Amino acid sequence: MIKIKIYRAQDNSIKGFEVSGHAKYSKHGKDIVCSAVSVLTQTALIGLVKVAGIEADDKLEDSGYLKCEIPGELTEIARIKSSAILDTMLEGLANIKDSYKNYIDIVEEEV
Repeated sequence: MIKIKIYRAQDNSIKGFEVSGHAKYSKHGKDIVCSAVSVLTQTALIGLVKVAGIEADDKLEDSGYLKCEIPGELTEIARIKSSAILDTMLEGLANIKDSYKNYIDIVEEEV
């Protein structure tokens, strides 16, 4: 199962996320659930860094692990961009979970 943790600040903004595990929906290299989650989360990270210019602290491993943390101090524009990117990522992940409930778990924690 893919486990996704969404870290939220007290103002409800997403401050980071962590993804681990594999869906095991299909064989390695053919697993559409793992692929979809990977594309969404890695694209969000790319968007944060290359589009929004946010120096996110990230860790990516071949084992199916990705962690991304947003720095505490952001300009107003960076905060808006970050929220748009991460909220869109979460909507996409929730959409995948709706179709593949047994393969994805999404939890949210306040940090």
